[in-house]
Amino acid sequence: MIKFFRKIRKNLLSENKFSKYILYALGEIVLVIIGILIALQINNKNEQRKTENKIVSILKEVQHDLGLDIQKSDELIAYYKTKDSIFNLVQSDQLTYDDYKNDNRHILRYAIMNAFHMKIHKNGYTNLTENVDNVSEKLKAVIEPLNEIYIYNKYEIDKFDNRLDVITDRVIDDLAKSKDWYYRLERPQLEDEMIDFFLNDPYYKNDVNLYQNAGCKNLASYHVMQFRENAINTYKQINTLIESNEPLPDFIPHNLVHLTTAQLKGYVGTYKIVEVVGFDGQFPDMNYNIQIKDDNLIGVMNGDLEDIDLFYFETADKIFGQTDIYFKGEFVRDSLNEITSLVIFKYGTRVHLNKL
Repeated sequence: MIKFFRKIRKNLLSENKFSKYILYALGEIVLVIIGILIALQINNKNEQRKTENKIVSILKEVQHDLGLDIQKSDELIAYYKTKDSIFNLVQSDQLTYDDYKNDNRHILRYAIMNAFHMKIHKNGYTNLTENVDNVSEKLKAVIEPLNEIYIYNKYEIDKFDNRLDVITDRVIDDLAKSKDWYYRLERPQLEDEMIDFFLNDPYYKNDVNLYQNAGCKNLASYHVMQFRENAINTYKQINTLIESNEPLPDFIPHNLVHLTTAQLKGYVGTYKIVEVVGFDGQFPDMNYNIQIKDDNLIGVMNGDLEDIDLFYFETADKIFGQTDIYFKGEFVRDSLNEITSLVIFKYGTRVHLNKL
């Protein structure tokens, strides 16, 4: 091809067709420029593709970190739920001498001397922030929720983690300085004086209350629950943004059965609370509205849009919370297969609601 163009150029010059040669030369230059521009465009697209692939890879790393922390948050919430039950027994004087002698004695004696810590993984997030200028407009939608997780949620979790360390360290130090039996605490059986301390000392119960507020009420029931909800939603958002074909892992709540809109309509309606088990006092006169939103069912208490339960289906009639780990429910049918009521289980309380 090069020899062909050279021959044309030589013929034009030998025939003194200078003007045609100029046009030919200009044409050659234009072709070269077009070729360069095409090459640059191809190179730019290749570089853009490499950058996009790199960002997608980083987002998958973020997903991996979120997955680890979601699973760890489930463990933490379960741990402090057990602790909370113990603390309630301690503060209401329901534990007995025998409780500190049976198989639960190890858990009881160290109730406020250890803690479950959650150190959030953030390597993926750090990599993303270092490459934020290369994130496409489409993928930038995930930046804000990630900032919420790794700045605000992490700060609050770390704060109460540290608070628990302060409480447990002080309790241990105070016992070591004030109780001559402290060094014998690890022996298989507790001594009577130790048991008397755990059962009756008011300052010990004050420390139990401090630990419960920091660990059970603030850390587990609020900040880690909030982190878990944000992490689950962001995990799903990343899956959508990178157009992943991978199924959601088991630790991400999702529908285990998929119902059609026509099937979902069978659950829609107003349910009235008729019985509450595990609740002291008069239960409130409240209605619970089951509605369809984004192809899922939601529950709205007394029309308050800020008090919404989001749930998935475990089976055709069993539901569980999308982000609320404590929420479980089951619809009840009559002999005609019509839904007549709903039973909700949450925080050890059972609520029975009749469909109006």
